Amino acid sequence: MKVLVAGAGLAGLNAAWELQKAGHRVEVFESNTRVGGRCWSERLPNGEVFEHGGEFIDVNDHTIRRLCAEFGLPIVGLGISFDRRRQVDGSIMSKEELAAHISALSAAAERLCASRGYRVSLREVAREAYGPDYESLPYCQKLFATTTCDPDQVNGIAIARMFQGHGNGYIEHRGRVMAGNDAVAREIHRRIGDVVRFDTPIVEVRQAEGQVTMRSASGETFTGDAAVIAVPLPKLKRLIATLELPALMRKAIEGRVMGAAAKLNTMVSGKATPRGVQAPNAPWWSWSTADNSGEHARGSLTSYAGGRATMASLKLEDGPDYWLEQTRAYRTDLEVSDICVLTNWATDPHAEGAYSMPGLDWEPEQDRVFDQKVGSIAFAGEHTHYASLNGALESGARAAKLLTLI
Repeated sequence: MKVLVAGAGLAGLNAAWELQKAGHRVEVFESNTRVGGRCWSERLPNGEVFEHGGEFIDVNDHTIRRLCAEFGLPIVGLGISFDRRRQVDGSIMSKEELAAHISALSAAAERLCASRGYRVSLREVAREAYGPDYESLPYCQKLFATTTCDPDQVNGIAIARMFQGHGNGYIEHRGRVMAGNDAVAREIHRRIGDVVRFDTPIVEVRQAEGQVTMRSASGETFTGDAAVIAVPLPKLKRLIATLELPALMRKAIEGRVMGAAAKLNTMVSGKATPRGVQAPNAPWWSWSTADNSGEHARGSLTSYAGGRATMASLKLEDGPDYWLEQTRAYRTDLEVSDICVLTNWATDPHAEGAYSMPGLDWEPEQDRVFDQKVGSIAFAGEHTHYASLNGALESGARAAKLLTLI
């Protein structure tokens, strides 16, 4: 069987590799000049690896951890807490406080769901859970930044249920691939061989008479027996115009919201301990992760802003200077240099955003809608499974399995 794969991010690459291992021929089409998609690693002038995109590998992200073990890629601890961020005064919430916040959010969501149904925004849930001063609460600032979307446009019931259980059996310290997270993508690419066509964005997909045809922006057409569509959500919304889909699947795609986020990676020095610190009364944060000794921070600092409103407040349209100034003003534990790299996923022409969240029209039945193929087409990507590096990889493996089931 010949399978066409649109997208060479983690999802598309893993689908291609699983299909190839099962004995099928694959051809992968990528609009960019590199593999990995929103998993993209580079180095600062001092040699420190930094991530433009996906960074955190959770303790329960078993798929990416298994692949790293197979590829001989060490995962190192970050030495910071993702969910329990420090404040500028040095305080940090306890595990019990984190569990209480998650419980309050969940209870508020279920109360609103019982009285109004599923169409409830994240802002409404936060206000119900924490009262009129919710926007100044550090946990809500973290929540809104993490979801990357306008809290009035994403579904609070879905997001509260997504976070349920995060406070139970809580384990600190996520990890990163020491060589850079995109080493996973590059190794899969090496193993599948020369089957990726770069600079080839797919703009139309059709299927008929047991064949799938893809057309590129340059007008080339490609035909296969089956296909995996693993492009970012905005591109998928355009591609489904020529496809017949189940009504619930179409609703899930069209109703999902693509978020915006930016990262500022800066070269730093000093002997501070690794720590992630919330910006003062603002919905963004920065982190300095552990070096190989585990005692000191590496020579890099990452600042992260999620959501267009937060990004606008940092004047990113004018470049990194204002954000760098704000970072330097409160990260006095490190010597923050002027050497930095700004990545704005909202303006990236290939991804067209950071990652996605369920929209207001979400219903629970949508959560498993991509566990089926449509004719000879399966779908992959963070928007079809879970918004993480691990989620993207799992979605690719699922798509390959759907196409090879008899």
